[in-house]
Amino acid sequence: MSNFSTRAVHAGLAPEPANRPASLPIYQSAGWVFRDLDEVDAIYEGRTAGAIYGTDGVPNILALEALVAELEGAETALATSGGMAAFFATFMGLLGSGDRVVASRDLYGNTTRLLADLSRFGVVAEFVDATDLDAVQRALQSKTRLVVVETISNPRLRVADLRELAKLAHDGGALLLVDNTFASPYHCLPLAHGADLVVESATKFFGGHHDLVLGALAGRAEVVDRIRTLAVRASMVPGAFDAWLAARSIQTLGTRLERASSNALALATWLSQQKAVGAVHYPGLPSHPDRRAAQALLTNGAGAMLAFEIAGGRAGVNALVRGLSMIRLVLSLGGTATTLSHPATSSHRALSREQRDALGIHDGFLRMSVGIEDIADIESDLERGFAALAT
Repeated sequence: MSNFSTRAVHAGLAPEPANRPASLPIYQSAGWVFRDLDEVDAIYEGRTAGAIYGTDGVPNILALEALVAELEGAETALATSGGMAAFFATFMGLLGSGDRVVASRDLYGNTTRLLADLSRFGVVAEFVDATDLDAVQRALQSKTRLVVVETISNPRLRVADLRELAKLAHDGGALLLVDNTFASPYHCLPLAHGADLVVESATKFFGGHHDLVLGALAGRAEVVDRIRTLAVRASMVPGAFDAWLAARSIQTLGTRLERASSNALALATWLSQQKAVGAVHYPGLPSHPDRRAAQALLTNGAGAMLAFEIAGGRAGVNALVRGLSMIRLVLSLGGTATTLSHPATSSHRALSREQRDALGIHDGFLRMSVGIEDIADIESDLERGFAALAT
């Protein structure tokens, strides 16, 4: 290779090392080289491990999927470009015109809107109180393909009885799909309680640092692989770097959530004693309406998410947020730092005021993602916010 342009293209290839790296490398390549057509066939047919394209078989994605499957207790897992991509791939992979979905009325706002979007394709969704098993059973009297719930609901922190819901769904010929984002596999394994599929917004606790967008779906191979085909075909899978970031961050998931969950219980107890707080929603409190279900379902604590209510509506929330110096208003969750979110103007802003009021999501309702800071510093910052609220 004596010519400059040829050398510039071909001379930079590194030799493959004989020993393995201690940390998984980032395979930032969209195209992959094949020895011949026989190797193409072998990789396509799964007889040889290998990558085909940037959306299919990239080692970082495969490593993340194996990790998620192991943590969820699943046969297999699918990594997607976001939590909602996992839902969309599932809906498009399993549902057709005329199919019916029974869904919790307390779902994350975008999940509710996505189900509404599917109505133009002939998919019918009925929303019920997932903690009311009689209501769920009545809804399942009509032929249903899928039941959709959250382990811990966003943002009201309700906890449904997954084992009973799985029985009801299966008796009605439906599959149970559980959004496990608030709990993560550290606090709950929905598949072990009878669910067929579990979705994680890996952007949140899996990622843990607000620096990636990614989703995951786990379950039986016969179901997930049907969905995988559609997700790969539609490029609803993550890039190598985000997959690498997620796999790296999951290594500390247990450590982070052990601290954050402990902080959340202490903070929920403390908040329930503050004059400025009208109500606290946390499944680890004895006063929580779903305390019995939470004790049966959740392990290692009750999670790092809580919600609380204050008076004064939007103006009161603004006064509180402006009075804080450490806790920030962030329209996401799951990071190492404690953050606040306002569902009425973010996740549930597309709902009418009447719909939000029916769910209890009023202008003074705040969702908190509790971080790993020293609990005394979190409480001190909230005291500053509540002082500003009182002036």
